[in-house]
Amino acid sequence: MRGVPWWAVVSSAVAPVVLVGGWVVAAALQAPGYDPVTDTISELAGTGAAFPWLMAGAIGLLGVCHLVTALGLRVAGPAGRVALAAGGAASLVVALSPVPESGGSMRHSTSVVIGYTFLALWPTLAAYRRRDLSAWGLRPALSVSVTVLFLLGALWFIQAEWGHGAAGLVERLLTTGQALWPLVVVASCLGLGVRWPAVVAAEPVAVRDAWGTGRVQAGGMSANTLVTVHGVVSGPRPFRRVEIQGYDAGPAFRPEDVLRLCRDRGFHDVNLDDPAVVTWVGGDAGTWA
Repeated sequence: MRGVPWWAVVSSAVAPVVLVGGWVVAAALQAPGYDPVTDTISELAGTGAAFPWLMAGAIGLLGVCHLVTALGLRVAGPAGRVALAAGGAASLVVALSPVPESGGSMRHSTSVVIGYTFLALWPTLAAYRRRDLSAWGLRPALSVSVTVLFLLGALWFIQAEWGHGAAGLVERLLTTGQALWPLVVVASCLGLGVRWPAVVAAEPVAVRDAWGTGRVQAGGMSANTLVTVHGVVSGPRPFRRVEIQGYDAGPAFRPEDVLRLCRDRGFHDVNLDDPAVVTWVGGDAGTWA
């Protein structure tokens, strides 16, 4: 699964379902005076709500899902994973800080602001800046655009709240987007959805010429192992072509490069000495010239 364990896939999928399902059910159980268009989600978990534990539980479970997804999304940037986890932790605090029937709660408001900010910033912080990554959900341009939309959305919510407009609707749109984005990133890591063309970093002329026309194969394994390291290509700087799952991954000039190429595609802790995992063609792991 390109470095995304099954439990992180589950947590990213459960998050939006829990959030949306929570407010739909909780709103349906409120008194007729509650309006989901103008009234916020926090009121569903407040002390004056009917069954406040229902919405509070949904928010808390959402936070747990974010924590689990951040732990499993190893292909993302470390700062982004920390921000996603911080957003999840803030959600837990929100769930444990109900708003009173009248007035406000400083702890609740602070937790909401902190959590929203972290969840708005995490796409940009998680963006993987290696130019050969196939997970389109971690591409910098898209990630920055998502962060900008979330930050602009915060201004939209403030305007709606102060202007006594559709604050509840705006909040639902924004929080749904933030709950969905981890799932979008995970789906892109699994190769689902739109496939954007990969941009390959410039290579030395000698490497590019030796590569020939086989930059990316049509698919299929050249060996019955995860990784295939081909024979040495001679030149000013000899290298060996590396295939991962039947696709050309790039040139390697030493064993560390093979491990790096594996990590770039989500395969961590690859044992280069395991013949069931790595096939060495034209020499073993010590042959580089």
